[in-house]
Amino acid sequence: MKKLLTICLLSMLPLLAVCQEKLTVKVHPGVELFTIIQILAEKYPQPNPSAYSKEALEYFGKFKEHPAVKKVQSFGNTYTDLVELGWCMSDFPNIKIYEPTGDVNWYKMYGKENVLEYIKLCRDFFNDTKFWDFYQQHLPSYTTWGNQMKHKLDSVQYIKNLQDFYRYNADVKWYICIDPLNSWGSHAIMTKTLNPQFSDLLVYNTGYFTRGGKPDADPVFEFKDFENLVWHEGSHVYVNTLLKEHEKEIDALEYLFNKDDDGQKRNNISTWRYCFDETLVRSITAALYKKYRTERLYKRQLAKETLSDFIYVDELAPFIYNNYINSNKYKNFTEFFPQVLKFLKEKHPQPGK
Repeated sequence: MKKLLTICLLSMLPLLAVCQEKLTVKVHPGVELFTIIQILAEKYPQPNPSAYSKEALEYFGKFKEHPAVKKVQSFGNTYTDLVELGWCMSDFPNIKIYEPTGDVNWYKMYGKENVLEYIKLCRDFFNDTKFWDFYQQHLPSYTTWGNQMKHKLDSVQYIKNLQDFYRYNADVKWYICIDPLNSWGSHAIMTKTLNPQFSDLLVYNTGYFTRGGKPDADPVFEFKDFENLVWHEGSHVYVNTLLKEHEKEIDALEYLFNKDDDGQKRNNISTWRYCFDETLVRSITAALYKKYRTERLYKRQLAKETLSDFIYVDELAPFIYNNYINSNKYKNFTEFFPQVLKFLKEKHPQPGK
């Protein structure tokens, strides 16, 4: 019996290794660098009290006159999530900078030349302040905090919920960026628009939100609304192959596109394929709220999608819940997916046909 148990445990090791590879939880050096610079420029909320914030402010406080600090001060109205520019850096400590191309919001706000100059000045700050020495000194703490967050994620099982829903594997990689100087909130970072070498990552940034924390204590990290990121953004990865395989059937439903609605315009949705992709994953996310959270949160999710003009979610979410989640008829979501297209076609037949 003991030998059999050992064999079983050994057979599980590759699976556990794969799970570990799919989830990274750490303090990202680029985000931490940009956060510190904005704090010094008074363009970022002050961190909540902790032993770490005290050490960071004491170490970097003497660099308030650095050109990088002066540059971000010149930006005027500066947003907290500007620190996501840290993902334009790679290969720490010998930093390489990727200059984002295309439609980047930060370019629209501050001008492309200003943003690129700021990134380079932040690299100078990294070198001038010996940032890497500070980062390495605190690496044991970062590792401990990351392991604590991993344990929390295992307990809520949001990633497992998603895997159980689709019943097949997809190449989804999660990166939880724990941000010890962030006192303002959690958000997703779209790395594919910042640096294509990280486009395969789904990144979630979260901070330390205890306002009355002790100045000699370690920060504690939360993952507020993390389930929405896992279920929504993760679903995009899972359904991507299905959308390609069923392009013709999806295109045949283009008459359903409510392109003139304000919500579609606010979300920059200009094609039916994009609209269908978003409608599908939002419907799946709502159905998962019904299964794993509460009826109230499920209804709130439906109301939010309706207000955003995703007008088919309130029909499609219960259809998915009743006919797939609460049914054993289909082996996996791949097998069920044609029923989604059939449902929309029958529920909303094309005018004149």
